[in-house]
Amino acid sequence: MLSVLTAGLVLAPATAAEPPFRVPDYVTDRAGVLSQGQLVQVENAVNQLYNENRTRLWVVYVDSFGQGAVGWARTTMQISDFGDRDALLAIATGERAYAFQVPSAIMSQSDAAALQRNEIEPALRQGDWTAAAVAAANGLTESTTSTGPSSPNTGVTWLGFLIVMAVLGLIVLALYFWSRRRRRQRREAEFAAAKRVDPADPNALAAVPIDALDDLSKMMVVDVDNAVRTSDSELALAVEEFGAAQTDTFSRAVNNAKTTLAQAFNVRQILDDAVPETPQQRRDLLTRVVVAAAKADRELDAQSEAFDKLRDLVINAPSRLDAMTQQMVDLTARLGPAEQALAALHSQFDASALTSVADNVKTAQQRLGFADQNISTARTLVARPVGQQMGLVDAIRAAESSLGQARSLLDAVDSAGADINRAVAALPDAITDIQNGVDQASGILQQGNTNHQRELGSARDQAAAAVADAQKNGSTDPLGTFTRLTRADAELDRLLATVTEELQAAKRLSRAFDQALFSAQSRVRGVSDFIDTRRGSIGPEARTRLAEAVRQLQAAQDRRATNLSEAIAHANGADMLAGQAQTLASNDVAAAQRSYTSGWGGGGSGSNMGGVIGGIIIGNILSGALRGGFGGGFGGGLGNGRSTSFGGSSRSSGRSYSGGGGRF
Repeated sequence: MLSVLTAGLVLAPATAAEPPFRVPDYVTDRAGVLSQGQLVQVENAVNQLYNENRTRLWVVYVDSFGQGAVGWARTTMQISDFGDRDALLAIATGERAYAFQVPSAIMSQSDAAALQRNEIEPALRQGDWTAAAVAAANGLTESTTSTGPSSPNTGVTWLGFLIVMAVLGLIVLALYFWSRRRRRQRREAEFAAAKRVDPADPNALAAVPIDALDDLSKMMVVDVDNAVRTSDSELALAVEEFGAAQTDTFSRAVNNAKTTLAQAFNVRQILDDAVPETPQQRRDLLTRVVVAAAKADRELDAQSEAFDKLRDLVINAPSRLDAMTQQMVDLTARLGPAEQALAALHSQFDASALTSVADNVKTAQQRLGFADQNISTARTLVARPVGQQMGLVDAIRAAESSLGQARSLLDAVDSAGADINRAVAALPDAITDIQNGVDQASGILQQGNTNHQRELGSARDQAAAAVADAQKNGSTDPLGTFTRLTRADAELDRLLATVTEELQAAKRLSRAFDQALFSAQSRVRGVSDFIDTRRGSIGPEARTRLAEAVRQLQAAQDRRATNLSEAIAHANGADMLAGQAQTLASNDVAAAQRSYTSGWGGGGSGSNMGGVIGGIIIGNILSGALRGGFGGGFGGGLGNGRSTSFGGSSRSSGRSYSGGGGRF
């Protein structure tokens, strides 16, 4: 016995091996080789590395690994839950071994090998444990920090570069203006050709370039709108002169032209809004505008000859001139009262409120002067013999149009006061209504549960600004203030309606999600408990389904705040997968029970079977079951079984590491 003890003492290692452990701090000195100053020096280098590039270096000093350095380091890293930004320098000072392990995401294998060979190992061979750790930290810092060489002073080169760029800029500018001029000339030629095409024929318009078609549509809606307005004015005179019965046909023609032209303007609005169209959609819309405008124009042309016969201004010229002279007298008499009414409005309201009528009296006076001039010309022409009255019809129509515009201008002055006073009376209710909308929008924005936060916030702010403007300027510009209020109120009401509808839909979705989540959580929890209490007999398929169900359940919870529809889909998927896992797990348990009864001939302890199925004891029984089913797996009895305990697989996590280790 004395000989054995003596031999054991002689052969025993000088130092005890340190098993892998969970590293408690960035610098761990279990070998006691660092002084307090050296410890601070290593910690400073490690902290600097983290501050510069968020890489964590853990330094461990022990006496002995008692195994391979790299294996010891890998096990320690696994126990310590290291991630993709964690590196380890482990040094066994007593047995002169070390391991340097750094994820490949931080440093390549070649750089890690060079760092070990040129910096870490030389310091270790000298026994300078502090320098080795500092070298590792500095090497990791340099590997992820790159600095380019400073640029020399190249003032001449920059001057030349600027000159070249200026020349190129001039060339580009010249090319731009040249190409713009070419495009304008080509577009003018295409537009001229487009005006020769039958505008009522969609097939003919299909050959017109889209830009020329756009120009044609704009020209036609303006020309036809002018024609409709002129026809409407002349129709009003004809109705006054001949009565509604004799002018009914012409009234229908003008109304039909107005309807068709309104359709053309509606399509133009679609083209001019902020929503883009594809080239084909744009061509179709432009074709509709041109065809509609042409149809409206032809509605009027079809009745123009009959209308001219009805209003034979040459025959009826003397009576028409007498009537217009009387109108001149009546309208001239209205100028003074209109000017007084306008002055009263200016004294009561701000000039901006009267912009639309400020010059109406002066303009009406000009129109009356033009009408008087044309009436005088027409009387001169009427006195001439037949055949020498060229221009008589034009003079009469010009006088009629001027008188009509003068009447409209004076009517606008008369109605301006009534309109403004009506706006003054309506302002308080309008302010109250829009303020309620502002308060409602503020409440919704505070909750922060809408997809229209920015749009609703902007509309709320504009409405609040309109309210402030109304309270400040309502007495000086009531009509303009009222207009701005109603515009802001309409936009805010539109967004509030949209948001309210979405919030109601979101509440319904939220209830649906809560129900789906509760169902999925209950199913997953139940299946998990079932597998946990019968894990000794359940194979990988059921466990896989359960794991995927858990993942889907987590995805449902993660997407709750961003997309409820997707969250519900994930919850339902988790519920379905958990159901599949339950079926597979139940089948595995049933098979295990049958195999236990068959393999043991109905004998054996029920508690033993429960221990096996529950995974409390494992051994040859479970191994046989997993290899070839439970049949025949119980032939070895329970003698080789063992009780399960806390632990895990020793397999690698799959993370790639650079570096290595060895002796020094």
